[in-house]
Amino acid sequence: MPVTVRPAQSSDLPAIGELYGSVCDALAGKPYNPGWARDGFPTIDCAREYLNDGALLIATEDGEPAGSVGLTKNPSAEDGFKNAPAIDGGIWYIHVLAVHPAHQRRGISSLLLSAAEDHARAQNARAMRLYVWEGNSPAIRAYEKSSYACIEHGVDIGLAEFGLPRFSLYEKSL
Repeated sequence: MPVTVRPAQSSDLPAIGELYGSVCDALAGKPYNPGWARDGFPTIDCAREYLNDGALLIATEDGEPAGSVGLTKNPSAEDGFKNAPAIDGGIWYIHVLAVHPAHQRRGISSLLLSAAEDHARAQNARAMRLYVWEGNSPAIRAYEKSSYACIEHGVDIGLAEFGLPRFSLYEKSL
């Protein structure tokens, strides 16, 4: 059965929370883990925030969650670093893109990004942005494959104490 992407509902939150946990478990010990940890980040509370304050999309296959993306109009980090881009209501931000380990390398992240972009366009956005930890090479490849371009390297968003000193800010015009 094909993968479908749709807006998540409150009833999807437990499944998305478990999806996050499965992704965190798979990332544990990997050199490209962006600090994700089960019961740390991301959590069901993050998913609830995206659902309530922006958009939360879920990809399913055979009724099972295969991935999710959370996005809002609010940046996660742009208010606290030197030379931060101005906050702009015409830009939406991707906060969490997660694909279940059993569904990876099948184009689901691309489907989720495309659906997120469609959602943002429908809200009159002119661009999408996201921060990615500079050591997370699989995510960087996925974003670049979907035509996101790095607009700033070496950004300190305040996560150095967690071993994540530098991020890159990526953007895609819509």
